[in-house]
Amino acid sequence: MAKKQYFGIKYPFTNISVEKYELDLNNSEHEAITSELLHLIFTPKGQRLRKPNFGTNLIKFIFETNNSDTWIGVKQEIQTSVSEWLPNVALNDVNVMVDESGTEINVRLDYSIKEGSDAYDYSIVVQI
Repeated sequence: MAKKQYFGIKYPFTNISVEKYELDLNNSEHEAITSELLHLIFTPKGQRLRKPNFGTNLIKFIFETNNSDTWIGVKQEIQTSVSEWLPNVALNDVNVMVDESGTEINVRLDYSIKEGSDAYDYSIVVQI
């Protein structure tokens, strides 16, 4: 019987798998990189010991006016952090959108994962 390979801890943290590990694990490299991307985006700078610059300063946009200047800041913050901390991820596009109520910002990340000479395209939508 072949052993199943895991690729790090799944983010956001859950424990719903049938393997009964303390935390769920990623089943593929794509899942692992997506978890790393989410972890980076939602970690405020200064929260990680020995890596004070890891994460983003998205928390500063919480009480900002929901306008194009804020959207540009969110986009730049994500692009800067991803380019610094995830060298195997290339952001192809970052689209900032507002929900119907006008109170929440959603960000669609179109990204590529470099694996050797190949690149695979993916996208996720996160709520900031």
